[in-house]
Amino acid sequence: MALASRKVGTIHSKTGSDLANLKAKYDNNKHTELESFEGEAALIYQIQLLKEDIDELRRYIASNEIATELDCSNLPTSAPRTSGLLYSDRGTIKVS
Repeated sequence: MALASRKVGTIHSKTGSDLANLKAKYDNNKHTELESFEGEAALIYQIQLLKEDIDELRRYIASNEIATELDCSNLPTSAPRTSGLLYSDRGTIKVS
């Protein structure tokens, strides 16, 4: 399944020193001054939740990429006596 088109537009168009200044403000926790305002605090909370969701998606994607790169050519071709081990049944990977 392919990814859908991006729904969000560009947040800012800062480049060069303007972008470096914006990053410096973030690095210096300037955004935390907004926490004293209820609406802005709620937005900061939601942004944090989005960041956590994105981190989880990256973890999931990375773990699936690792799984697709496994070399299964040396698996046994019959079920091992020990349960929980992988084996190849005519090209289909199974768990004993």
